[in-house]
Amino acid sequence: MTNDKTKADSIGRAYLLPWVILVLICIYMMLKFVAPYVWAWVMGKPNALDTPATLMQWYMGLASLFTILWVTTSDERIEDCLAFLHQSRSITQNSIRVFILTAIPLLIGQTVYSSGAPKVSSPTELRIQHPTLSGKFEGLTNPFRKEDEKSQLVHTEEGKVLYQQNCRPCHGSKADGNGPFANAFRLKPADFRDPGTIGTLVENYPVWRIKKGGPGLPAAATPWDSTMPPWEPDFTDDQIWKIIMGEYITANVTPRSPEVVH
Repeated sequence: MTNDKTKADSIGRAYLLPWVILVLICIYMMLKFVAPYVWAWVMGKPNALDTPATLMQWYMGLASLFTILWVTTSDERIEDCLAFLHQSRSITQNSIRVFILTAIPLLIGQTVYSSGAPKVSSPTELRIQHPTLSGKFEGLTNPFRKEDEKSQLVHTEEGKVLYQQNCRPCHGSKADGNGPFANAFRLKPADFRDPGTIGTLVENYPVWRIKKGGPGLPAAATPWDSTMPPWEPDFTDDQIWKIIMGEYITANVTPRSPEVVH
């Protein structure tokens, strides 16, 4: 029993520095991934509550301070930590030492870069979501709306396929703006199920937006320029009308009827 305890103490002293670092990592992981569920349980909330960044800094700062105090209150602990860095005892120790001496500079560099890199902040200017329709698109009407119901259904199905092939990555399979690429953009793709988007527009308006994309927007639509590419080189006019028909059906909304001027 005594020999086992002595051996365990010897291993503990030989790997004291990695254990100290591991403890700090565990504290960080608990604050990052476990604490949010604890906060939610304490507050009686149904969803996890992320630990605020300021609290993370305070908790990690205190944990680091207490760890340093614990190590420096004993000459033996200080010697064991320093010995791990400059004495080669085994392949395992060397591997861990190389990892630590590589990871710490990278971590410091990433922290310095994150604090000094320019941040993207929301502009203070108002943005017009639906700028005035470009003049040459005002008189356009959907030619497929003049056909019988069965033909319209065929065109709509073709448009739904084109939508899923080309628009789904950003606007989502349900046209709700939650496509696989949606979170990669500063300005999230439009949610077509929102009654304030295509449901308020006459069909010729989406034609303009699909053809010209973000680069075709007027100055009134800035800041937060749309990242939508101009699809004019890729689709024919008939394909664009079909996509629009499929888009409305997918979003479960109907286009606004154009006003009749007497």
